[in-house]
Amino acid sequence: MRNKGKYILFILAFIIAIYTSWKVAAKETFWLDAKLADLFTYVPDTLNPFFILVTELGDKKGIGIVALFVLVWLLVIKRHFLGAAAIALSTALGNEVNKLLKDWIARPRPELEHLAHVDSLSFPSGHAMVGLIFYFFIAYLVIEGMKSTAAKRIVVIGTVLLLLLLGASRIILQVHYPTDVIGGFAFGYIWVMISIYIYNFFKRKLIRH
Repeated sequence: MRNKGKYILFILAFIIAIYTSWKVAAKETFWLDAKLADLFTYVPDTLNPFFILVTELGDKKGIGIVALFVLVWLLVIKRHFLGAAAIALSTALGNEVNKLLKDWIARPRPELEHLAHVDSLSFPSGHAMVGLIFYFFIAYLVIEGMKSTAAKRIVVIGTVLLLLLLGASRIILQVHYPTDVIGGFAFGYIWVMISIYIYNFFKRKLIRH
C-alpha cells in the first residue's frame, strides 16, 4: 500500500506539472492564482520578516549553509558517501533543470511590489522546486536510519510544514503566483523521487559488493 501511494503521488505530480506548464506556456490564466492570492492577503504585514527568513532557506545562500552542515553530518559523522553525493547531485542538477524550465516557459513575475529579491523568471518557483528536492532528500536520509515510527512521523511532519511555509512565503512576499509554487512542488517531487530511485539502485549495488 505504501508503494502504491508513492506511485499515485508521482503520477499526480506528473499530471500537475504538465498541466500547469502547458497552461502557463499558453499564456492562459488560472482562477486558482486569484483565489489563493486573495487568501494570502489576509496574512498581516507584521509577519513579513518571518516569511523573509523562511524564504531564505530556499535560496542559494540558505541551501548552501544548510548543505554544509548536512554534508559534514553525512561525510564526517555518518561516513555516508553515497548519500552525500546523491543529495548534492540531485539538488545541483534539479536547480539547472529549474533554470531551463523557467527559460522555456518564460512567465514574468507578478506585477506587484516584490518584498524579496528576484532576478529570474517566475515558473516554476525555484524555491519550491529546489527546496523540495533538497529538504525532502535530507528527510529521506534521516528517516533511513531511524527505527522509531513516531520519530519518522515527526521528521515527515516537520519537513512538510517547512516546505509549505517556504512555498507560502513566495506568494506572501509577492514574488510568485500560487501556480508557480504548485508547479515547483510538482516538478520537485518528480525529480526527487527519480533521484531517490537512482540512489537506492546504487545502494543495492554497493551492498552486493
